[in-house]
Amino acid sequence: MSEKKLTGTFYGTTREDEERKLNKVRQIAEDKLKGVKQQAARLQDDLKSLREVYDVDDKEGLAQWFNTDARFNEVRNEMRRAERAGKKPFFGRIDIEDPEAGKRETFYIGKTVIAMNPSEPEVIDWRAPISSVYYDHSLGMCNYKVPKEGIFRVDLKRKRTYEIEEGSIKDFYDSDVVANDDLLTKYLSKSKRNVLSEIIATIQQEQNEVIRKNPRHNVLVQGSAGSGKTTVAMHRISYILYNYDVEFKPDGFYIVGSNKVLLNYITGVLPDLDVYGVRQMTMEELFTRLLYEDWDKKKYKVRTFDKKEKSIGIKGTGEWFKRLKKFCDKVEWDHIPREDIRIEKNNHLIMSRADIEEVIHQYPDWPMARKFERMNDVLMTKLENEIYGKYYSYNVEEQKKLTKKYKDYFNRFFWEDSVFDLYEEFALKEQSKNPDIIYEKNTPDLYDLASLAYIYKRIKESEVIQEASHVVIDEAQDFGMMIYNSLKYCMSKCTFTIMGDVSQNINFGCGLSDWEELKKVMLPDKYDYFGLLKKSYRNTVEISEFATDILRHGTFPIYPVEPIVRHGDKVECEKCADDEALKKAVVKRALAMKEKDYETIAVICKDTAEAKAVYEYMNSLTEVKYFSGEDTEFSSGIYVIPIEYSKGLEFDAVIIYDASREAYPKEDGYAKLLYVAATRALHELAVFYVGELTGLVADPVPEDRKNISFAEDDFHIKPYVYEEEFKTREEIAREQALEGDRERALRDKYGPKKIVVNTIKSELDKPVAKPKPTVHAVTARTPVNTPAHSKVAIKMPSTYKPEAPYKMPAEKPAKQFKSEFGTMPETSALKPIGHGKIDNGVRWMNKDKTKVEIVGGYGTLTITPISDETVRVTFAKGSVDKLRALPEEITRQPQVKWLCADMRDSLEIRLEKLTVKIDKRSGALTFISKSGATLLAENPMTARQYHGATDIWWNYFDWSKKELLSGRGEDDISWTDLCNTAKYISHGPADRPAVFMSTKGYQILVPAGIKVMSCTVPTYGTYLCFEDTPCIDYIFRTAK
Repeated sequence: MSEKKLTGTFYGTTREDEERKLNKVRQIAEDKLKGVKQQAARLQDDLKSLREVYDVDDKEGLAQWFNTDARFNEVRNEMRRAERAGKKPFFGRIDIEDPEAGKRETFYIGKTVIAMNPSEPEVIDWRAPISSVYYDHSLGMCNYKVPKEGIFRVDLKRKRTYEIEEGSIKDFYDSDVVANDDLLTKYLSKSKRNVLSEIIATIQQEQNEVIRKNPRHNVLVQGSAGSGKTTVAMHRISYILYNYDVEFKPDGFYIVGSNKVLLNYITGVLPDLDVYGVRQMTMEELFTRLLYEDWDKKKYKVRTFDKKEKSIGIKGTGEWFKRLKKFCDKVEWDHIPREDIRIEKNNHLIMSRADIEEVIHQYPDWPMARKFERMNDVLMTKLENEIYGKYYSYNVEEQKKLTKKYKDYFNRFFWEDSVFDLYEEFALKEQSKNPDIIYEKNTPDLYDLASLAYIYKRIKESEVIQEASHVVIDEAQDFGMMIYNSLKYCMSKCTFTIMGDVSQNINFGCGLSDWEELKKVMLPDKYDYFGLLKKSYRNTVEISEFATDILRHGTFPIYPVEPIVRHGDKVECEKCADDEALKKAVVKRALAMKEKDYETIAVICKDTAEAKAVYEYMNSLTEVKYFSGEDTEFSSGIYVIPIEYSKGLEFDAVIIYDASREAYPKEDGYAKLLYVAATRALHELAVFYVGELTGLVADPVPEDRKNISFAEDDFHIKPYVYEEEFKTREEIAREQALEGDRERALRDKYGPKKIVVNTIKSELDKPVAKPKPTVHAVTARTPVNTPAHSKVAIKMPSTYKPEAPYKMPAEKPAKQFKSEFGTMPETSALKPIGHGKIDNGVRWMNKDKTKVEIVGGYGTLTITPISDETVRVTFAKGSVDKLRALPEEITRQPQVKWLCADMRDSLEIRLEKLTVKIDKRSGALTFISKSGATLLAENPMTARQYHGATDIWWNYFDWSKKELLSGRGEDDISWTDLCNTAKYISHGPADRPAVFMSTKGYQILVPAGIKVMSCTVPTYGTYLCFEDTPCIDYIFRTAK
């Protein structure tokens, strides 16, 4: 595509221009705020009226109340956005030249869109695709991607960052990067509270890469102290909800943190990022939630374990999970009845012990309840074969009794006892082997809860509950592998964003010292992502170097840390004569820090006991606060806090209490403990001790440890980065033109013939020679002679490379083939090829104006509405270049009215006369008539199967015994019976689609050229088999 002459100008760059722009945008925001406030007042009046008019038991009134209340909450959030926009409408600006569109444009970037006219926003949202230019690129030519529109190439001419406070421009900077160290230094020199409001303006490229990762895959990030892990996680939630709003809802997010104050800090900032309704909890709360009715908060209390406890070092490992899994395997094997099932009347065998054991072995990781469901299906299939077989006859009454008896035969064996009793049996058995293991039934610790949750899911759960769609875990290094193995099993349908720093693992006996084992569990897919945030924005250079030297005294490898260039005071280490002198010195220094106007000051102690003693002393002399870990509020002042509760937090100034050799021996665990304490400081760090200073600080760093770190290539692994396939606008235009040629060629071949109208010739008519049509490659347009235009010649640019018009493939001479219709395949071909576990469950969904794509673990299902009562269904393992033409008898309705509803457990595609329901767990389809009756459903245990070596597909359907099935023959009059038989219903090379019809009121049409077999023999499974084709492809429509 040729470049056009550039039009337009950039917005002015002087201070006066920028202030004029700010005033204009603020006025729009204020007008918006007034309108929203008026709307909120009206809704408040409506709520008041509803309270007065309707009774509590009035269903209609309740419905109106909930709808009005929901709208009121939305408007209240809009009001908050408008208020924030008025104070700081934007923080960045980019000036770009678009050579293809021929435009010069200026974009202002803020936390939310501000516009009088939605199509011409004054300020764009930071999450919009073009905003990535601001975060990711330097000045010059660069690309940005727009889903479904392609890659846009622009020339970035200016990147500007603003300091705006209370509606006034304080300063602005032009820079080649989002924020250089000087600008970051200016921001970070402010108090902690102000830093948060500026962070969105200073997101760096490595942070932006993590934020914008596809949420359909797991993300694991190693970030150094102060690298912005928590902030990145919050912005990632905001980004996902903005760009993937169909698949991810706020209540489908769980934020899991290590303590209440960190969670409160996170959720306090989320509204500023336009995120509301996200759930936050500690890891203990998450696992008690996963125990459902078995968790009685009155009966059970969570025990806080000692980090040096040997028991935790055992129960927190992946090995503990393996032993627990093996224990559950045995419990399941002993509990599931495996005796032969026979009909009492005649002792006929309907399900053998081998059949039951085959299900157990075939699906080893399935929960026991799901295995029972599978056994019920197998049992009912075999019972149907027995009832309707030809060796023994049963009257109608006997059939009903047998069906009723065996329909849910295995459901009576669901586990009903408490999982606590079962886990106690396991724990006592392990305790007998190792007396270091501690388990107290009524006071389980975190790892006991993880084990109990796994047992509940594996043994007891009878009804699947979709807990969350995405889980964000902060301070991930604090949790052992037992946690992640349990989470992966219990929440297998959701994805994870996991943030942590193994250098901050202060749990001596458990937690993670590296990410290798976790990557194997949480990043199994080639598109899952492991990333690194190595730049530290929190500490001054002096504090960062002091903290890194502490780590270099350990024996473990270190992830690289790159502090921004922000200098401060040197870290002081002060010796005290005794404990009393130490306390006095700490109080004096804390008060001195307070006089420097630091908002938050922390005196960090080694453990809880020391922190309580220091707090009691200091509180008698001045106002201080003790942070217990249960606190949910975090404000200004002097805090006394144990190291374990300081994780994830930061303070303007920090005092480390008693960093002596006795308190912090020169060992790996204490090196990480002291490192965490040191890296909490933003601006100032002071260290006090009695006796000798710990060797982690006093001793020189060994020569062989001065430069040791993980090589980046060892861990910054990105084998595949999941990205949608993007194309340039030129490529899209070429494809659209070629597709138009294809459509015209297909219409000429398959469409109706042209209608020729014979008219009465007048003597003025002159014969016109009609040349034979030929197709030529376009080199230049033929001049057009008209009365108004003598000659019009269109000159093509020198760079233009014309696409050859689409030509229908030359047809080969027709061969005489015999149609396979009505023939029966060999018996050996009827049984589908064996397979392992097939996951057709829904992972995510994409939709546009013409179709819905549902991606599962096994392949991609596409539903395309054709008319009010017709849909096309395709299922493929990968992309399919071209589908076969629709049968002539199918009429595509222009502008079909349909909608896609995302329910809790299913998706629904609703047309006027047909609804297609997709179960999220199994991926199985159900076709529902306008009256609500089920027409046809796929088998929920295995809906679809593929054998790649032979290109054979099986689509399993649950046809009822009452419906009559038939296949259309060589003409529209002859039909063949398809009940309890297996026959081909396709017509070989003939240009005739296969048609499968049911008396329940539907037809399945398979495009011509696809070889398809119908099997309705329960012994082999009931399915349609598609052979020698790249995908399952059929049209479903309601029909009499």
